[in-house]
Amino acid sequence: KMAISLDDFVLFYTGIWDLAIKQYSYTEDKSYKSYSEKLGRFKYQIVLKSAGTHKRHLPLIRENIDGIILPFIAREWDHKFSLDRPKTKEDIHGCRFVFILEFKRKKRADNTVSHLANKRSIIMEEFLHSVLEYSEKQRNKLEDLSGKLGKYIPPQIHEALFAGKYDVGITTRRKKITIFFSDISNFTATSEGLQPEDLTNYLNEYFSEMTTIALACGATIDKYIGDAMMVFFGDPDSQGERDDACACVEMALQMQERMSELQKKWRKEGFANPFQVRMGMNTGYCNVGNFGSDQRLTYTIIGGEVNVAQRLEANADPNGCLMSYETYAHAQDMIDVEERDSIKMKGINRDIKVFSIIGRRGATIPMPMEKTDTLHGPMESNQKKRDLDKIESDIMELKVSLQEIRDHLKKKT
Repeated sequence: KMAISLDDFVLFYTGIWDLAIKQYSYTEDKSYKSYSEKLGRFKYQIVLKSAGTHKRHLPLIRENIDGIILPFIAREWDHKFSLDRPKTKEDIHGCRFVFILEFKRKKRADNTVSHLANKRSIIMEEFLHSVLEYSEKQRNKLEDLSGKLGKYIPPQIHEALFAGKYDVGITTRRKKITIFFSDISNFTATSEGLQPEDLTNYLNEYFSEMTTIALACGATIDKYIGDAMMVFFGDPDSQGERDDACACVEMALQMQERMSELQKKWRKEGFANPFQVRMGMNTGYCNVGNFGSDQRLTYTIIGGEVNVAQRLEANADPNGCLMSYETYAHAQDMIDVEERDSIKMKGINRDIKVFSIIGRRGATIPMPMEKTDTLHGPMESNQKKRDLDKIESDIMELKVSLQEIRDHLKKKT
């Protein structure tokens, strides 16, 4: 008699679910329904295939099921309601849940209200655990996405964005910035002698090493332009004009030192003419901030001082670094320099005083700045070449003077 009553109850229960699934489901698939199968005297398999529900909703479904079952059987029966996980499958619309429902007669009648309260407490605990587990998965996804985005934007801006401290409107401000440009001398000619795979490896290694140094020195990496690199100091974080300029110079020195090591390493690996990098630095007022449109923004700097830094880099010797007087004035205690001829630039109302870095101040061995001929060993440095050019010019002037003296003596005789 009790078994027959339970059969009727389970049919009634699955009928309620089947009616709800068909009434509220947004798919025409007839397989979305509820039904039961008797597995033993007091044991049943219940199938609920419902659209819009997923495995993470299991605690809510169990609470709903218990809410229907308990008022009918809690006084006389205990029940065990478990998920058959291998048979439970998700699809594009929802999930097919397969439950095992077992009944066991109580030794003595129980209070229905207290039994319901106890069950709800257990279900709520399971539900909170499920929510926390789902939140943890979402947090991991967000961290993974954040890490990927961080490779495309400056770290300082990335951190400020996720901390909610950065305005993404189209806004700019005027600030004194130290700008740095670098590129690879004769990149096209050098790259033509390499296989594409080797070129990619060497170029990636070069950028990785230079980027590591730039970030360690506090630089804001603006962009990579082919084989060129543009960074600046002074925004969004600034240590003051002097310290920003000194940090930029320190970065350039470390880059030159690291390039010297990389050139030796690359020659041993068979790279006959390793990259030689030119660098340029300038300090001045720029417009810095978000430029672009409502659909897409870029965080960068613009202004005449940016062009000065780029022109200085373009005029630097291979493996050399030029800086303007504005940058040199802040960092002169750090470096030994050679003053070059001033240059005029279009759009700039002043002559640009130019200084070439020789090495760190007080260093016993100057920083290697020479070009290299792989067949005949190191060539003469640029400084020596300029000295030889001057000597040749002086000799030419002496020859002209001697010829004038001879002509004058001939006229007298």
